[in-house]
Amino acid sequence: MSQINFAAKLSYGMGSVPYAVKDAAFSTFVMLYYTQVLGLSGSLTGLAIFISVLWDTVSDPLVGAWSDRLKTRWGRRHPMLVAGAIPLGLSFVMLFHPVTSVQGTQLPLFFWLLVAVLSVRTFLTVFIIPHTAMGAELTDNYLERTSVVNFRTNLGWIFGVSLPAIALTVLFNSVDGSDGRFVVENYYQYGWASFAVVVVAALICIVGSRQFIPRLKEVAERANPTPGFKGMVADILETLKNMDFRRIMVLEIAVGATMGIQGALNMIAWTYFWGLSVGEVSVVLFASLPAVALMFPAMKWMAKRWEKQTLLRFAVLGLVLNTAWFVPGRLLGILPENGSSILFALIFVQASIGTALTILRTVNLHSILADIADEHELKTGRRQEGVFFAAAAFAVKFVMGFGYIVGGPLLDYVGLAGVAPEDASTEALFGIGVFMGPVMLLFLVIPWWMAMRLQVSQKRLDQVQSQLNARKAISV
Repeated sequence: MSQINFAAKLSYGMGSVPYAVKDAAFSTFVMLYYTQVLGLSGSLTGLAIFISVLWDTVSDPLVGAWSDRLKTRWGRRHPMLVAGAIPLGLSFVMLFHPVTSVQGTQLPLFFWLLVAVLSVRTFLTVFIIPHTAMGAELTDNYLERTSVVNFRTNLGWIFGVSLPAIALTVLFNSVDGSDGRFVVENYYQYGWASFAVVVVAALICIVGSRQFIPRLKEVAERANPTPGFKGMVADILETLKNMDFRRIMVLEIAVGATMGIQGALNMIAWTYFWGLSVGEVSVVLFASLPAVALMFPAMKWMAKRWEKQTLLRFAVLGLVLNTAWFVPGRLLGILPENGSSILFALIFVQASIGTALTILRTVNLHSILADIADEHELKTGRRQEGVFFAAAAFAVKFVMGFGYIVGGPLLDYVGLAGVAPEDASTEALFGIGVFMGPVMLLFLVIPWWMAMRLQVSQKRLDQVQSQLNARKAISV
């Protein structure tokens, strides 16, 4: 199957929404909610998130390998999508609705948060790893693979931005001068809203992508995994022998480190460092939508004119430059003071550019992974999309946890944890700025170097697929 129609891409792409809901929760609300509203120390908050990410080191590759090996009449991906959807939705309810008895405590609230984030990450893994792996199997066309990932990535961004932005306007709006971001009950409603979005989006994906099951089963028949648990572990380790895959892993770990720090501290930075109101934060979140509106059609145009690795290099270099001028500009006193309309416009523009570049990076990187899976099959005789995408997903999730293990203690260290915005010291705000600016800039030099060393191309993919087709013809 080379060409996939719009409706099929749309329904498949909706499967990215549960991951987007997770990103929205952790990048916008979790740190602020648990440290500034519920009173949990920043160090314990960061530790709970980091422990859950360590669990991902085990669960992600195992779920990926399990999905690659699963054999049912519904294929190897869809049963896992069904199994993960509703428990994932309920995990968000638990995350944002700790029972009253643990609120205002330290260790009991820490363990509640730990169990909640472990649940979110485990059931997200069960759902999202098979889903992203499926995207690499829907077509073997070089350009069409980019189109599939384009739908998946942009739909994720739309929902990941819209959910918290709408929630800030509807659920967290100020009442009688009280900032809705500091009202516990508002987070209960957000948890249930997350549940609804996750379950509905998952259902659309599962039902809409059923038509691909015959195609998926046909691809799965070529998997030829090594038997037994030891064989599964050996197959997982085998993927790391691919040099381009290792480069992508390093690239994603370094990019993810910046995303992790930013995600953990985003709402803190907007509220304290930039002094934005609830309404202004909502508008900044919506800044991603113009970027999505631009990148969604532009990806097809760019993919026809430039190789994937070229676009990936451009995206990473753009992220370096977009980071270099923003927070450092404030630390150096170049940007306008908080509260000015010019500063708010600059924040909006910087966020839009960052989203556009992140979409460009994600789409091309995941499309390259699908091509690497073909090359791996040619070399080993095994189809291991699940393991490849599990490893890539873990790289991002690990450093997102790194952001919390750094960001949480940072709030304690600079004296910002539990402090109202109007009471924040200049030294504390400077410390936040250093991590949101210069530190992230240093991390981004690494992915640019890795992107420059990638050895992938459409010509190489055509050669690989030609040899795979010849092999299949002989086996028939």
